[in-house]
Amino acid sequence: MHYYKDNVTWKFSEEQILSEEGSSELLSEYYDLPRKYMSMDVRDLNRNFYGIKEPELSPEKEAAKRKRAMIGIVLGMLVFASLIVALIIKEILIFGFIFSAVFLFAGVSMIFTGKGSIVESASRAYINRILGVFISLGAAAIILLLLFRSHFSGAEVFILMVTILFGLSGIALPLVFILKAFSGKFIYTEEVHAVCKGYVRCVDRSEGSNHMMHTFIQTSPLFSYTYNGVSYEAVYDEFETKKNSDIALGQTVPIRIDPRHPEGVQSPVVTHPGVIIFACVMGLLFLGATVFMGTYLAKGSAKNMTVETKWNPEIYGESDESESVSTKLQITDAMMEEAFAEDIKGADGWYCELVTVSGHEEAQNGIRESYTDAAFCSVICPKGKEHEVGKQVLVFYTVDQDLLSEGGAGYKRIFTFGDPDEVDYIGSHGAYPG
Repeated sequence: MHYYKDNVTWKFSEEQILSEEGSSELLSEYYDLPRKYMSMDVRDLNRNFYGIKEPELSPEKEAAKRKRAMIGIVLGMLVFASLIVALIIKEILIFGFIFSAVFLFAGVSMIFTGKGSIVESASRAYINRILGVFISLGAAAIILLLLFRSHFSGAEVFILMVTILFGLSGIALPLVFILKAFSGKFIYTEEVHAVCKGYVRCVDRSEGSNHMMHTFIQTSPLFSYTYNGVSYEAVYDEFETKKNSDIALGQTVPIRIDPRHPEGVQSPVVTHPGVIIFACVMGLLFLGATVFMGTYLAKGSAKNMTVETKWNPEIYGESDESESVSTKLQITDAMMEEAFAEDIKGADGWYCELVTVSGHEEAQNGIRESYTDAAFCSVICPKGKEHEVGKQVLVFYTVDQDLLSEGGAGYKRIFTFGDPDEVDYIGSHGAYPG
């Protein structure tokens, strides 16, 4: 990569072993960068931070460039606004189409331009184009899946999306790292001898395995060499994540460069076996998950799966008034007979029905609750647990045959009750037929 002296994110020194003072100074300048970002002209930002030196343009071309930039900004704002609206109105289908369309555009753009980000070596365009192919395939597949969603259940659509993404990731991840490892065979095909003139360092901040953000210092020797009669000063296309360099100041070493872009220098990072093994293992895990989910779908096991939260009825072919999942406690006959065996023992049977609360009165150990049907005995409820007047309560009771034969009230002896809003009786017992 060409050595951009104006790049303020890079720090040049002649220290092979970075001192504590040098490390502190580098980190301090890194933490001060946001302030510089905010106060710098965009053109200076591209030059000083990314090493991009924009060519001088005529007033007409400058105006056309600003117009294109404004159109891009407006389109970007429209896409972002539409995504926010889709989330607010809970139309996940719109979100899916827009999200996939954005990634399809990004993938196609990478295929044609070979650019994955602003800071890129021209030699890595091959790798970026391959990534663009996989990104485009994934986005196009999801768009097609959403268009033909009526052929699948809601759960199948979701599982197919994940299967597509996992499958493409399982192929792309090891393929890209393997291609980078063997880039010396088809990109960095020339070997030259270069002198180490110093060391260029920068700071990288990324997420670690514990999901915490970590700050790393990255290093590359600054090489000086001649190719086809032209002198070059360049650094590795990918910096090494370490503070110190293995190459001594003034040492002459062989490096591999791209003959079409002689400032492109192959980094030892891409040929490290640990990186390749890790990428292959992750790829196999993704492919294993793809095979598992594909087999699950092929067997039809996902057809009967339900999606607990159904945002967009269009996806599932249902109306907005779809039934919600019941959260009531379901009571069975076996549960009642086990929990209230002593209350039921000796009775001819037990019964269940809804009864309306008629009133309350103070009792010695709580609140006495009575009901509109005089056949039911009153019940003592703990204070604060009584039901409001007029509310229907689900009661479970036995029948006192002696009181019934005498024609007295309160022969229906309640042994427990429940709130119909909280419990749902699914047993076979009903009201006393007498």
